[in-house]
Amino acid sequence: MKQDKNDLIRKKLSPSREEYLKAIYMLSQRAQLVRSIDIAVYLGVSKPSVHSAVNALQDEGLVIKPLGGEIQLTEEGRKQGEIITAKFQIIKNFLIACCNVNELTASADACKMEHIISNDSVFALKKYFG
Repeated sequence: MKQDKNDLIRKKLSPSREEYLKAIYMLSQRAQLVRSIDIAVYLGVSKPSVHSAVNALQDEGLVIKPLGGEIQLTEEGRKQGEIITAKFQIIKNFLIACCNVNELTASADACKMEHIISNDSVFALKKYFG
């Protein structure tokens, strides 16, 4: 079975890296370029943790960070960030609307579930809800 580059990238991303990518994607919706400190504050982590994660994401071709510059998503990074964010929103909305889970719990659980659920299953949920 032949795998394309996108499948390989998806398989390599750990839940932690997905969280960083999602954070960069969310922050980039507000401004095209994102600073390391913005990510650190958004996720409640240290700047060295951000530096390490951004370097890993850059090695995987998902972000670009010039020396001393701001972080920008590549086209593939933007696509992956959008998918991860959509998974989170769909799962969160399902838990709230169908399972009567409060928003805080639904957000926390959706954040965990988004990393293990397949794209097929989450988009089946999306289709089910219209």
